[in-house]
Amino acid sequence: MRQTQNLAPRQEQTLSPKMIAFYAMLQMPLTDLEQHITQQLNENPALEQDAERQCPVCGAPLTDTECACGFQASLEAVPEESAGERWEALTVAPFYAERSGADEDTDDPLEWVEAPLSLQEHLRQQWGQMASGETRALGEVLIGCINDEGYFDEDLVSLAEGLGVEVHRLEEVLMQVQQLEPVGVGARDARECALIQLRYLAEQGSGNPLAEKIVRDHWAALGRHNYEDIARRLRKSVKEVQAAADFIRERLNPHPGGASLRAHSPGASATMPGRVRPDVIIHRIEARDGVRYEVEVVMSRAVGLRVNQVWQQQLRAMRLAPDQHSQHDRELVQQLVTQAREFLDNLNQRRRALKEIIECICEEQREFLEHGRLHLKPLTRLQIARKLGYHESTIGRAVAGKYARLPNGDLFPCEQFFDDSLAVKEVLKSIIAEEDPRHPYSDEQLVEQLKKKGIEIARRTVSKYREVLRIPSAAKRRRYDQ
Repeated sequence: MRQTQNLAPRQEQTLSPKMIAFYAMLQMPLTDLEQHITQQLNENPALEQDAERQCPVCGAPLTDTECACGFQASLEAVPEESAGERWEALTVAPFYAERSGADEDTDDPLEWVEAPLSLQEHLRQQWGQMASGETRALGEVLIGCINDEGYFDEDLVSLAEGLGVEVHRLEEVLMQVQQLEPVGVGARDARECALIQLRYLAEQGSGNPLAEKIVRDHWAALGRHNYEDIARRLRKSVKEVQAAADFIRERLNPHPGGASLRAHSPGASATMPGRVRPDVIIHRIEARDGVRYEVEVVMSRAVGLRVNQVWQQQLRAMRLAPDQHSQHDRELVQQLVTQAREFLDNLNQRRRALKEIIECICEEQREFLEHGRLHLKPLTRLQIARKLGYHESTIGRAVAGKYARLPNGDLFPCEQFFDDSLAVKEVLKSIIAEEDPRHPYSDEQLVEQLKKKGIEIARRTVSKYREVLRIPSAAKRRRYDQ
């Protein structure tokens, strides 16, 4: 495989369709891969899922991943020889299962996380249960104008003219749409989004009247962190205004349509991440000869995937008696069985390649795995590619959009194994965490603090890292309640 993959980018146009499909599969995160597998199952009758897992060697039921005859139901168990027969025994690590047919005691609940609905699908499901007639039709149009961040981004007047309805009627329906979950969806700007969420919290008995008044009447000053001016206008102390601003920052979500519909309601931390499924799990193994790291490529354990035996038998029968079948039928069966075989082969290759690449990264980043983010060493995709004999772009595809579960349980973006600035960012975060909040460091002062720790970078680089970390400027970090 390496000889085929070690190609310059300009040569990729000569790749076979099978290799192109492999590259596409290698780049897929776990959720996308499972959707792709489901699509292949729906489109290719020669590919099937084995609901009752049986050993392909002796035929006995597989209660786990092993059989008494010695067979192991994993991708590595497939023999490389006798290509004509290997497909009959091919059972890849399972990938998908209906919940009703699954083991309720599975030890990894993340395996059963369903792919989330899109925001608009989520909204339409709710809307269909609460509206009917003209209101439902208008609401469907409005929902179609809500972007992925959860905001209504069309001009209401122009939309009303195009639909032939009064603007106030469309506004009434929009207000109803704004009652859907996630709370804050359908707002026309950030201020309206915040007000919707604050009113919701008030209805739940956990509101903040001062925060609501500040958002309603002093939005621009709030954005500038001009707490003294707000306090003077409202005849409140700066400490009270600071507390209200903290409530807004911590309890409201400025992106109600974000990545996970499960994390959208106010009251949850604004920094609470959406649920992410690990693509690989890195295990720390302590042995007599020292510590080593093993990599597991995550695959569901419920249902096997294989080439349908009936289709394989039909293909053999057609080869033995070609005159008894039309050319069209022979070509169709050959095409579908070949596609199924190549799909499973690519699935095997994806797992082996991803495992090998992450194992190589673990060797290079051993200090990081042992001691944490401050010990992440500079590493490039080209270094890994040269060690393994792959092309650099193959390494990029393998880590793109994927997450590793580290031995300490943290989820870590695989692409960040190559981010040599991560250690600097961690030091920057620690400096800011320890600063005097009444007199926070400017970017120039942060440069000096980093220099004391042996890190010399330009002020503009500090500003860039701070923005990437979503840390506000010194003026916006200043606090008045200390």
